[in-house]
Amino acid sequence: AAGHPLLHRAAGVDGVVSVTLRPAATADIPRMQQIERDAATLFAGLDLIDIDEMATASISDHCEAIDEGLSLVAEAEGRIAGFVIGDRYDADVYLHELDVGREYQRRGIGAMLVHGLIDLARAQGAQGIYLSTFRDPPWNAPFYRKVGFRDVPRGDYLPWMEEIERRQAEFLDVATRVFMKLSA
Repeated sequence: AAGHPLLHRAAGVDGVVSVTLRPAATADIPRMQQIERDAATLFAGLDLIDIDEMATASISDHCEAIDEGLSLVAEAEGRIAGFVIGDRYDADVYLHELDVGREYQRRGIGAMLVHGLIDLARAQGAQGIYLSTFRDPPWNAPFYRKVGFRDVPRGDYLPWMEEIERRQAEFLDVATRVFMKLSA
């Protein structure tokens, strides 16, 4: 529930850690941006993004997600280990950004954050929950498929998805990307 932290025991590939999910606050934004930069280093050598030139989610993006009740942080060992932010598009919610710091990856924290955003979106009456991600890295589309998302055929893109893709095309090869929707 919003405003009430949820305690989880994350047991992933790399060990167990106690994790608390809570709504993000504006004071968390610098740490969230730091985590995003840290997590992006996984793309080194994959030729999908230019890590040195990439921009993190903006402060205004974070503030909007916080104001909409679509921003969660995961705390582990007394610090923020990861976060998720969502955006509202009409009756739908779009998972805008999900990142987990490298030292906390492979422990189930990302999946917890995705499920937390799904719960928030459903509580707000979202009709659909969508995201856009890279097709191939195992921590991208293959990960989201395990969580229950399915690829959206290009012909089924909603107008707001087409606009996101146009913006992504300015700095990404959109042929390497896929929109996904949570299966019912």
